[in-house]
Amino acid sequence: MLNFQGKLLNRAREICGGWEVLSSKLGVSEHTVRLWHEGKARLPENVFLQAADIVLEDDIARAEHDRRKGPRVAAIHGSPERSGAGDLGR
Repeated sequence: MLNFQGKLLNRAREICGGWEVLSSKLGVSEHTVRLWHEGKARLPENVFLQAADIVLEDDIARAEHDRRKGPRVAAIHGSPERSGAGDLGR
């Protein structure tokens, strides 16, 4: 959990533009956010949810502007996507 919370906070920091802005959004000191990021303290559930919201809202906004319409199944399975166009005669 501590490793994941560090990744979550790092992504939220990237979205917000820095530790200072993120700590302000979370309503805590920058020092406290850095302790959580470094895994020196456990992230409280309410702050975890706030950070998750920051990341999810950004991901949703990016997805709305993504021109790809199909699911990303090929990326999950590690195989190249098949366009379907070459399979018409099969």
